[in-house]
Amino acid sequence: MRHKLFVTLLFLLVLSNQIFSQYIYPKREVRGAWVATVADIDWPSNKNASSEKQMAELTDMLDKLKAAGINTIFFQVRTECDALYNSKYEPWSYWLTGEQGKAPSPFYDPLEFAVSAAHKRGMELHAWFNPYRAAKTNGEYPIAENHISKIHPEWMLTFKSFKILNPGIPAVSHYIAKVISDVVRRYDVDGIHFDDYFYPYTPKITTQDAATFAKYKGRFKDIDEWRRNNINKMVEEVHDSIMTIRPGVKFGISPFGIVENKFARTKGLNSYDVLYCDPVTWLKDKTVDYILPQLYWEIGSKAADYASLLPWWALSAGERQVYVGIYSTKMASPDYKGQPDELERQIKLSRQMIKTYGTVFFSAKSIAGNYSHFADSLKLYYKYPSLLPSMSWIDSVKPCSPGNLTAKQMDLPVVLKWDKPLRAPDGDTAYKYVIYRFDYRGQVNVDEAKHILCIQNGNETTFTDTTVEKSKLQYTYAVTAVDRLNNESAPVIVTIRINGY
Repeated sequence: MRHKLFVTLLFLLVLSNQIFSQYIYPKREVRGAWVATVADIDWPSNKNASSEKQMAELTDMLDKLKAAGINTIFFQVRTECDALYNSKYEPWSYWLTGEQGKAPSPFYDPLEFAVSAAHKRGMELHAWFNPYRAAKTNGEYPIAENHISKIHPEWMLTFKSFKILNPGIPAVSHYIAKVISDVVRRYDVDGIHFDDYFYPYTPKITTQDAATFAKYKGRFKDIDEWRRNNINKMVEEVHDSIMTIRPGVKFGISPFGIVENKFARTKGLNSYDVLYCDPVTWLKDKTVDYILPQLYWEIGSKAADYASLLPWWALSAGERQVYVGIYSTKMASPDYKGQPDELERQIKLSRQMIKTYGTVFFSAKSIAGNYSHFADSLKLYYKYPSLLPSMSWIDSVKPCSPGNLTAKQMDLPVVLKWDKPLRAPDGDTAYKYVIYRFDYRGQVNVDEAKHILCIQNGNETTFTDTTVEKSKLQYTYAVTAVDRLNNESAPVIVTIRINGY
């Protein structure tokens, strides 16, 4: 029995190597994971744990995500009008310390810690906000005195089991923009991210905001159109606030995967008419930099076919970017009853779409916990390091190239050294460096990911190649500079003969 199992595993390994040896890996790709903090989903696993244990747990999770190839973290910092950071306006989250309004002790700031830890590992971090939810479950725990539901109870829409901020009140949109502006000013985040909660899923709103509509309807006669406009105006206000404070910070939203069933022949919830979610307008008006639809269904699903939804979203992107949200926690679960290679098939399909720029997995625990060897599979799909897609509408200026690249052989390893580049016309210099290697038969082509040895921090101007092969006569190395918005310089090139071999 063991012999048969070994032979089977060996066959699968050889087969996967054959498949991946011919696989084209994208050089630029978002490889993301949502780190959910609400309800102990991903982190912290224990809201009553010490600060040291929480920080150690987050560090371990980021290490595992990095090892699997993840390059972008979507870190939830606001779950119920609360904060997993030192907020000027909202109380500390119950999900962090077990008591809303109670700071960590010994004190630390989870967002500051997470940003620093992600950047140290070469990953972007987008601060993830739930814009409207004020209480996930009414009465679940005592509410702090500085919670917005106590300061402005008139701003609440209260349902049987939960509360949300009322999107129809203009002051609510201003408040959301103020909360986010505070984070953009004080934290070195790479992006601001919203999830899919706008007006509620269930129960669908009916007459709860009738008085608000009567007061603030303006030119609108249809309450549904007014509700959509409320969300659109809030998105625009947040976008404009970010652009005013730090234009290099990306802004994106992960809406429910179905907008209207007519678009991709689906049979699910129309978020356009229930959540009053209108991503087509956000894309058309360019009030987001990326859209990250939650395509949480299988390929071939009768209700919502991933293979039908994906191309519709790709074609809807216009001049903005689409990343694909995939439900890895479900599909990598040992109890999952669908196709065992569902996740791999979805990744492959998303890579075939010209207008999609990567995948993001919900949630991080499926990777950090290596559910059904999912992290092991990702290491095959993410075999080479990847740059993130650039965003020309934010920044299209390339950095200057590094200077004075040299290569010396120290026994077998090769040591590269270079000078930091001069500042580009926009003032940017190297945020990262990309090191490429080509053997003596190969031409220098920095467009192919397979040649990337390393993407490293912009403060490090040396690199030691410990993977030199004795059989090679010489190597050609190329080094490029990359700025904060992922624009890449022209390469500098050096060739070295492998001495004595």
